[in-house]
Amino acid sequence: MRLDIKHWEMLNAIDQTGTIRQAADALGVTQSALSHRLAEAERRLGGLLFEREGRRLRQTPSGRAMTQTAKQIIPALQRAEFDFQQMASNKTTVVRIGIAAYSCYHWLPAFLKMMSEKEPHIQLELVASATQNPLRNLQHGDVDVILAPGHLATPSIDSVPVFQDELVLITHPTHPLASKAFVDATDLESEDYLTYSKTAQPGFEYERFIRPSGVVPHLVTVVEVTDAVIELIASNFGVSILSRWAVQSAIKNNTVMAVSLGKEKLTLDWSALIRESEAHNSTSRLVARRLAQWFKL
Repeated sequence: MRLDIKHWEMLNAIDQTGTIRQAADALGVTQSALSHRLAEAERRLGGLLFEREGRRLRQTPSGRAMTQTAKQIIPALQRAEFDFQQMASNKTTVVRIGIAAYSCYHWLPAFLKMMSEKEPHIQLELVASATQNPLRNLQHGDVDVILAPGHLATPSIDSVPVFQDELVLITHPTHPLASKAFVDATDLESEDYLTYSKTAQPGFEYERFIRPSGVVPHLVTVVEVTDAVIELIASNFGVSILSRWAVQSAIKNNTVMAVSLGKEKLTLDWSALIRESEAHNSTSRLVARRLAQWFKL
C-alpha cells in the first residue's frame, strides 16, 4: 500500500474543509507540513490528487475517487476504535441497526428496552442513513443489522424471517377509495400516486399489483422519504401503497386510511439482514434472532 493512514486522514480533512489551511487546523499540523504531506502522497501515487485554484483545491477525477474511499475508511476506523473502547471499558458490544425503505421507528423504544433487559452486554445504535442504501451500508460495515421489507438479500447477505405484513393503499380519510373494503389496480388509473422509490422494487406493489393490470396512475410523483409521503396524503395530496405496519401510527391516529389490495390482500414479508460472513455466534446474528422473537410476541 503506497499511502499511510495520515494521507487518508489528509484527504478526508481536505474534502471536509476545502483548503489546506483549514484541513491543517483540523488535523493539528501546520499548513506547510500538510502541503508537504499532500506532495508526498501525489509523488507516491504518481499523479495529482488536486488542482490548485487560488487558495482552494479542486479534485482531479482520480483524486475524487481516492477521496470517496477516504470518506469511508476514516469513519470506519474511528467507529472501530470507539467500539473497542466501549467493549474494553464496559464489556459491551456495539451493534448498529437500520431499517430499509421506511423511516419508521415506532417499534424501536420497546425493542431497545427489551434488549437492555435480555442482552445488557449489547449496545444498539440506530443508523438512520441506512434507509436509502441498506445493502450497500450493510456490505460496507456501516450497519450490522437491517430490518428490511421484501426480498433484498444477496449472495453475500443472510436473511432471518421476522414477521409478515400487508401492503395497503394509503389515502386521506375523506378520499372516495377510503370507504372501500378493498381496491383493484384499476382504481388507481385516475389517481395521483406517490412513491418513495425511483425504481420498481421486485416483490413490491408495482410488480405484484399495478403492472399485471396494465394500469398506469394518472400522475406518479417520487417522494423519497416515507414520512413526507404520509404528510402529503394526510393533506389530501395523492395516494400511495405502503406497508401497513410501517405507517400504523398514522392509521391509528386516523391521519390516513388503509385499504387492502384486492380480495386476497397483498402480503409483505419483513426480514433481518446480516452479513453472511458473520460468525454463527456473533452479536449481529443474536440481534437478528432477537428481532424475530420480539415481533412474534
